[in-house]
This record gives sequence, C-alpha cells and structure tokens, in this order.
Amino acid sequence: MTEKPVYILGAAAVTPFGSTVRENCDALLAVRTCFSAPRHFDGAGRLLGVDHDLDGGRNSRAERLLCKLESALPFSIPPGTRLFVATTIGVIDLLEQGGELDTAGEFLRLAERIFGISGGTLVSAACASGQTAAAAAMRALRRGTCRYALVIGGDITSEFVTRGFAALGALSRSVSRPYDADRDGLTLGEAAAALLLGTVGPGAGQLTNACENGDASHITSPDLSGRQLAAACRGALQGVPPDAVIGHGTGTVYNDRAEIAAMRELFSASPVPLFSLKGNLGHTLGATGVLQIALGLELAKRRILPPQAGLRTPEAGANAAKEARRLTGGRLLSLNVGFGGLNSAAVLEAL
Repeated sequence: MTEKPVYILGAAAVTPFGSTVRENCDALLAVRTCFSAPRHFDGAGRLLGVDHDLDGGRNSRAERLLCKLESALPFSIPPGTRLFVATTIGVIDLLEQGGELDTAGEFLRLAERIFGISGGTLVSAACASGQTAAAAAMRALRRGTCRYALVIGGDITSEFVTRGFAALGALSRSVSRPYDADRDGLTLGEAAAALLLGTVGPGAGQLTNACENGDASHITSPDLSGRQLAAACRGALQGVPPDAVIGHGTGTVYNDRAEIAAMRELFSASPVPLFSLKGNLGHTLGATGVLQIALGLELAKRRILPPQAGLRTPEAGANAAKEARRLTGGRLLSLNVGFGGLNSAAVLEAL
C-alpha cells in the first residue's frame, strides 16, 4: 500500500546567522561561520556557535531561544496541530544555578506555552533527537492521529555541556572541520528550528521516509564499520538514491569515519555529494536534525549544495568539496547520529 504523503508546509530556523531559512542558506553558500567566545560563561578560550541575541536576562537562555523562534515563524499554526519537541539538555542553565529540575521536561512545557499547544510529545534521543522527532511526527500523520504536526528542535550553549564534551576529549582545539583528513573534534553551537508538517498539500516539499536503528557499539563512539547507519539509510531510501547527503558530520575522528564508511557501502559505484552544517554552525545538538531538514529543503529547491566549511583536505572516501555543487534533483538524505549508537536517516524532496 502506498504511504500517505507528508508535506513540509513551512519551515523556520533561528541561528547566529539570522532568523529566516533564506538568510541561513545564504550564509552556508557564502561559507560563513559563526564561532565566537561565549559571554554567558567562561569558555576557557574555546569558540562556540553562540547566538549573542540570547545574552542577558534572568530566565533560561532556552526560553529566549524558543521565543525568538516563535516570533520568526513564517506560517500560522493550524488549529488542532500536534506538537513534537526535540532537545538534549533543555533549560540546563537553570540547573547550573542550583536546585533540581527536569531540564528537558521544562523545555517541553515552555514550548507548549510559547507556541500555544498543550499535550506535546518530548523526544530526547541524544544528538539524533531532532530528526527522530520529525520521524515520529511523520508517522503520527500517516496513522491519522493528527492532521498537522509542529516539530521543534532546540538547544543552547552552556558551561555544563561544554565541560562534558571537553572531558570526553571530543572538542576541537580550534573549530570543527567535518570530513577533513586532519579534523580533531566538534564545536558546539546553539539554534532552534521548526517544521510544520501535514497530509494536506502541496507544500514546499515532502518528508518522504525515515528509518532509525541502534548499533549498540559503544556509549559514545559509533560503530566504525558504518553498517548499521548504512542499514538505516537503506530503510529510508527504499532503493531510490539521493541527489546529495546532509550528513551528521560533527568533525570528530570517529563520527566522520563511521559516516564515510556508510557512504562507501551505499554509494561505492556512484559517490553522492556530502555536506555538513556543523562546519558553519557547530553542533546544535537537539536542533540539528530539524535544521538539516529545514535548510536542506531550501537547498534542494535551489538545486545546490554549499561548500564544506572548514575543509582543507577531504578524508579519503568523503565526497565533500570546497566548492558549491549543482544538484540534478531535489532529493536529499539527511543523517543524525547520537550517543548510545542511535542512527537516524530521513529523506526529503523539494516539490
């Protein structure tokens, strides 16, 4: 039986580059980066993808981020829309101030209040949260449990998370260089993005399919063979190759190695162009999967893939490039990978 189509009826993105999808894609194509020293905590000399519009105030930085996203929505939310919220750490800055708090749960409650939708679904699946939330919304729409779904992904930069990734040895000594032969780690960033999905179209594009699995290889390292990630990609692609891949591409040695291995297994006969947002924006954690779909759709409409920011010498087997590349079609594969062996693959198509 043919799956019910799920349309992308609207998209929004707020990052240090700006508050529209167009602004953000223009920044990617211009190979801009947004890395600077944080002012809201001592970053010990590290650069982060900080949105300084969020600086100041007594409430959570995450609340300010969600308010900024809500004010930037280029669409109205239809009555009866179901809410799906993705975050990894939520209002972690309030926890840093002392006391006990369900930081992710509070982020969901803030989103419900700010966007005026009660009974939302929280997805906190490490760095695969955003795309997993979009996949959950897609399946709910296909089951007929809702007619519209609003998917929101967001995370902030914080001392807690920065110190945590530093303790793991995962942070770059400078800035992230996804798919580069000399990459040395990730750079953290903050952003939020939203997708309005529905079964009544047409929209700007379709969320065609998604697939998730777990490789259970290591608590933080992916399966370096890339086999389970490749299996998730096959499940999402269903035999139809993409015109490009927006990878997870953190710039860590192991993440990129696993992705490149998966791409080799999938596309050895005909390599597909590969690109990661994280060379420009840093790793935005729970926002990244929603951002990839929101910005990926605009890039697919323009039929272009940006240059890979930070790239000097591509890792062997990585089909990343220092130049923009024209696309023959508008079908993209988006990848998210999370701690604990989480793999997410989604396919989107521009209409």
